[in-house]
Amino acid sequence: MKYASVSVKFPVELDTEIERFLDETGIYTNKSEFIKEACRSHLRELNDDTAIAALRLEQLLAQAEQSRQSDSDIDAELAALGEKVDADDLEQAVEEARKDTSEQVYGSDA
Repeated sequence: MKYASVSVKFPVELDTEIERFLDETGIYTNKSEFIKEACRSHLRELNDDTAIAALRLEQLLAQAEQSRQSDSDIDAELAALGEKVDADDLEQAVEEARKDTSEQVYGSDA
């Protein structure tokens, strides 16, 4: 496996909290291992989020309008995204987004 080197700056308090956790638990052998797992975990959460799936769908549709990608390729990508999205969760996420937008535009009394 190839690795990329990433430089990250943490607030001192966060670094201290991570160090304390590592010392107290011994679950991870070093900060790099802890941070890689934290990133993996967060990506799993984001990839399971309905709102993120909806955003990806919007972006895919926008890209499709501007690209020369075949309809079958686009359909395959849409089908793959559709399998990750629960229709009820998507509907609720859209309703919440519309409500938030309405409140931002018209105020909370609208």
